[in-house]
Amino acid sequence: MFIKRLDYLSPPVTFYHRGLLSHASILSGILSVFSLITIISFAIYFSLDIILKRDPKTFSFNSFIEDAGIFPINASSIFHFISMASLSTNYINDGIDFTTFNIIGFEEYYEAYLFNKDLTNYDHWLYGRCNNQTDTEGISHLINYEYFERSACIRKYFSKIDQKYYNTGDPKFRWPIISHGTYNEVYGLYNIVVVRCQNNLIKLILGEGHECQKVSEFEALYRNFTVFGEAFFYFINHYVDILNYTNPFKKYFQVIETFITKNSYISNHLNFNPSIVKTHNGLFLDNVEEKNEHILDKNEVFTIERNDIFIAYEFWLRNARYYNERIYKRIPDIISSIGGVYQFITIISIYINSLYNHYIVISDTENLLHSSIHSEKHISNKIDKEKEKENEKNKKIKELENKEKNKKKKKIHYHK
Repeated sequence: MFIKRLDYLSPPVTFYHRGLLSHASILSGILSVFSLITIISFAIYFSLDIILKRDPKTFSFNSFIEDAGIFPINASSIFHFISMASLSTNYINDGIDFTTFNIIGFEEYYEAYLFNKDLTNYDHWLYGRCNNQTDTEGISHLINYEYFERSACIRKYFSKIDQKYYNTGDPKFRWPIISHGTYNEVYGLYNIVVVRCQNNLIKLILGEGHECQKVSEFEALYRNFTVFGEAFFYFINHYVDILNYTNPFKKYFQVIETFITKNSYISNHLNFNPSIVKTHNGLFLDNVEEKNEHILDKNEVFTIERNDIFIAYEFWLRNARYYNERIYKRIPDIISSIGGVYQFITIISIYINSLYNHYIVISDTENLLHSSIHSEKHISNKIDKEKEKENEKNKKIKELENKEKNKKKKKIHYHK
C-alpha cells in the first residue's frame, strides 16, 4: 500500500524487502504521517512569531544619559493646551477667556520677566485659540474635547532678533523646545505663565476691536473669593506597550489641575524623562531600530506669593532615561526550535513504532521463510514432473526403437 511508503520511523534493513528498505506497516505509515503533520504544525506555529512579530524577549531599566536629546513643544512631541473653569463660567471647563488672561511662553526662567516685563527683550510665544486642523497633525484622533477650539494653544512666535511676531505656519516661525537635560551645561527649558490680559497682546491674539476686561471689573467679580478658578493643563504623555510592535509608545492626554487663587500662585514643575525603545527585528542578521519619546516622571507643585502671575508651568528635561529593549526571533531561532520539536516527536514516534515493529519483523520473516519453503517445494515438484516427463519420453523412444528393430528382423527373415 502507498501509506507504507511514507514510513520513516521503522529501522532500515540492508536489503530490499518487497521493494522497501524497512519492515514498513500500515500502522507505522499512519504514525509517520501523524508525526510529519505535527512537526509541520509546530513549524507554522513557530514561524508566526516572525510573521506576527510576537513573543519578543524584553528587558527594561533606568539609566543616566549625558545628552537627553531634543523634544519640540508641538504635536510631534509635547503638545499641550490650557483651558479653565471659573466663576464667570459657573466653574464649567469651557476654554479660556482671553479678555481676562494672557498666556506667554519663554525658553528661559520666567522670573526674568517679573523683573523686566518688556516682552521685546525675550524670544517668546503667545497663546491663542486652538485649531484642530493645524495644531494637532498626527494626534487629532486624540482630541475629543468640545471646548478644545476655545482653549489656548501656541499661536505666535516673537523673535527678539527680528523684533517681529510670526504666526504658526510662517517659514520663520519656530516651536519652543526642551533639550539635553538639566545635567547638561547647554540644557534648554520652557516656561509658561498665565498673566492678566494686556491690551497690546489681546489685539495680537483676537484681532483689532477686542479689549481686555477692566481690572476694576475683574477685582469686583472676584473680591469675595479666595479661589476663583481652576486651570486644566492638558499635554501629551506616553506609556510603553513593549509588546506592540508597530507602536510601542502609546500617546494619551494627561491633565494637571491647578487652582487659581487670590493671594498666591502655583508653579508646576513638570519633570520629563526621555524614554527609548530599542528593537532587534532582523530576519537573518541583527537589525536595530530605535524610537524615542518622553514620559512625565512627576509634577512638583510650589505655592508662591502672588506677583502678577496666576499660574506657572515649567518644563524640565531630566537625564534619567527609561531604557526598553526587545529582541524578536530570527529565522535561525525558528529553525532551531523546529529542529528540537522534530527530534522530540521523532524519538517518541520511533519508540511507539518499535513496539509494533518487532511483531512486523517476525511476521515478515515468517512470511519470507514460508515463501521460500513454498518456492523450494514448487521447484522440487517441477523438477520431478520434468524428470517424469523425460522418463516417459525416453521410454517411448525406446519402444519405438524396439519396434524398428523387430521390423528389421522380420524383413531379414523373410528374404531368407
